Amino acid sequence: MTPERLIAWRYLRARHAYGFISLIGYLGIVGLAIGVAALVLTLSVMSGFQEAVEDKVAAMDGHLRLASAYGQGSALPDSVLEWLRRDPAVAAVTPFIAQHALVRRGRKSDGVLLLGADWAQLREVLEIETYITAGSLPSGGEAPLIVIGAKLAATLSAAPGDQLYLFDIDYLLGQQGLRGQAFTVAATYRSGMAEYDRLLAFTALPPAQALFGTDGAPIQAMVNLRQRDRAEELAATWEAELGFPYYFITWRQRHAALFDWLTGQQVPILVIFGFIALVAVVNIFSTLMLIVVEKQRDIGILRSMGFSRRRIQRIFLSQGGVVGLVGTGAGMALALILGYIQVKYQILALDPDIYFMDALPVKWTWQALAAIPALAIALSLAAALWPARRAARVQPAEALRYE
Repeated sequence: MTPERLIAWRYLRARHAYGFISLIGYLGIVGLAIGVAALVLTLSVMSGFQEAVEDKVAAMDGHLRLASAYGQGSALPDSVLEWLRRDPAVAAVTPFIAQHALVRRGRKSDGVLLLGADWAQLREVLEIETYITAGSLPSGGEAPLIVIGAKLAATLSAAPGDQLYLFDIDYLLGQQGLRGQAFTVAATYRSGMAEYDRLLAFTALPPAQALFGTDGAPIQAMVNLRQRDRAEELAATWEAELGFPYYFITWRQRHAALFDWLTGQQVPILVIFGFIALVAVVNIFSTLMLIVVEKQRDIGILRSMGFSRRRIQRIFLSQGGVVGLVGTGAGMALALILGYIQVKYQILALDPDIYFMDALPVKWTWQALAAIPALAIALSLAAALWPARRAARVQPAEALRYE
């Protein structure tokens, strides 16, 4: 250990003439530890929350949706679907139809978005089967079976095996009478996202076509990718290759408002919790300045023994570095312990109908585990910079005059 570091360590450990200096120093370390832990946990929880929402949206929506700008009456050619399936970046392609319908059971009714697709292909692009709470997802066939969300099931007091009646809303609004069909509930699901659980229902393609009077091929298709983060990149590439009238909508674009809100929450939350660490840095600065004032005589002796200004600066910079390392290390340990407890035992529970999940999620990221500790240590060194320069300007004669 160099003399500068040895002296710095002794200054930090020694009892000071004024006891409050030691107290402020300890508070600085504790405050830095709490600030680092708060920032790491906050960033990890926000990352976990965003990932959980992304997983649910992608699981229930697919990664990309292909459609034609001509809309109704413009079926997707099989050649386009096969062209997509041959792309190595594509995991699955499922054509579907989706229209709003009125669902009724007894005196209870509600609106629903009915999505019709082949059951086997639907399994390939959506993870709805993992959210089934009652009944089972049909394995195939063209029977008029329907899978509805738990919230819609509660509204209609429906359970697997019950019969529902669905009516084509567009046909009804056109004052052309009623066009409806009976469906049997095959299963109910709970995704944790109220929008889906209340609105979205699934059935096979033939009964959906019969209900809406569309005998032609579907005009939309869901595309699942092997890497969902490439959705924007691949959508732009494929649109350029396919040309008009085909276009793609990514899962992020379909829920742009939600993801913009999630992103917009990160900065103010991190700034607020960052003030905790900033207060700790100010305490470090105050402690080192008081040590400089208290150790005027020692600094004068060191200067008279031949210590250069640079070596004096290194003493106090080393103190700031030690305080930063100890406080940051303690804060990281605290954050990791609390995060592990939450992941393991899920102590902090959430209402899944509001927060899309049943427990506070934690996801460790390099920003949380590397950037925040590095920033905390850098700020500790920055806080020590001015006291170090102040100590280096001490003149031996002035320091020892009244000793």
